[in-house]
Amino acid sequence: MKPSRDNPFPPDRTPSASQRFRRALLPPVEAVALWLPSHLVPRLSRRAVRRLARALGAAMARIPSGARRVARANLDVVYGATKSPEEKRAILRAAFDHAALVLLDYFWFSRHTAERVARHCAPADEAMSRWIDGRFPGLLVTAHLGNWELGGQYIALRGRSMWSVYRPIGTNRTLAPLLKFRQATGQHVIAREGAMMGMMRALRQNSLVAILLDQHTDPSDGGFYLDFFGLPAAFSNAAGHIAHRLKVPVGLVGVVHDPVEDRYRLAIYDEITSEEAAALAPKAITARIVAGLERMILANPGQWLWVYRRWKRWPLGDDPARFPFYAVVDRSVADHPQ
Repeated sequence: MKPSRDNPFPPDRTPSASQRFRRALLPPVEAVALWLPSHLVPRLSRRAVRRLARALGAAMARIPSGARRVARANLDVVYGATKSPEEKRAILRAAFDHAALVLLDYFWFSRHTAERVARHCAPADEAMSRWIDGRFPGLLVTAHLGNWELGGQYIALRGRSMWSVYRPIGTNRTLAPLLKFRQATGQHVIAREGAMMGMMRALRQNSLVAILLDQHTDPSDGGFYLDFFGLPAAFSNAAGHIAHRLKVPVGLVGVVHDPVEDRYRLAIYDEITSEEAAALAPKAITARIVAGLERMILANPGQWLWVYRRWKRWPLGDDPARFPFYAVVDRSVADHPQ
């Protein structure tokens, strides 16, 4: 039996006193950490939520942390010398403000969900409306940009059969509210482990399936390396494989916050038709989606999750000096294979 997040200690090893203390302390800490915002934030006015988000964002931007260091390294990868240090700091500040808003919105939208989602979400273009109002199967691919959680809720609220793939995070105590939040407007969820069969089953029922693609996927788990802002990064090929096999269209969607109207706008940034999906190889489909991700991030840099360690590994044979400080060598893959 391997260690897990819910059982972090292997059975053949006796936990230390400090480990036993942390394990005993975790449930009540989690309970308080979830109870306070889940009961207080939904009672706030929308204006108060946005003001609180700006205050939290300012605090996160000022306090030295490992997350801020990761974000600065990622900004250097994407922009290099094309932006000044001041411009990069402005992007980072906006990203922290937005991250705080997304966090608070997770709690704020958990109450009166249907009413609030309908009021603060809307399609930005005809292409998005066609995906929402249609009855064809399709893959919606997105990133940790804007408010990716609300997009699925809005589409399900409009009556579209909507499924999303999730990766279990934290413990069952923290995961349960997230799943409840996703399902509040009728959205269905598929666990990432063994998700391929569930995704194909949903697509065969003319549903939409949403997947986040900007996460690291080890080659040992089916990932492969593609250039992402000039550096190889490991991506899942699940979307490309399923789109090609089932000949279903792919839409690259962004759920971007409009601060003037305080609405999240759902927009299609690129589309791969069912005919193109049938003709393209799975890796070519994924490569096109990744190119679209780059354009979407560059168009909305203040709303991407810069603190994520996107370039976790560098292929053996590449120059480690090109990669962020947090990257480690991937000895299973050499010379940036395609």
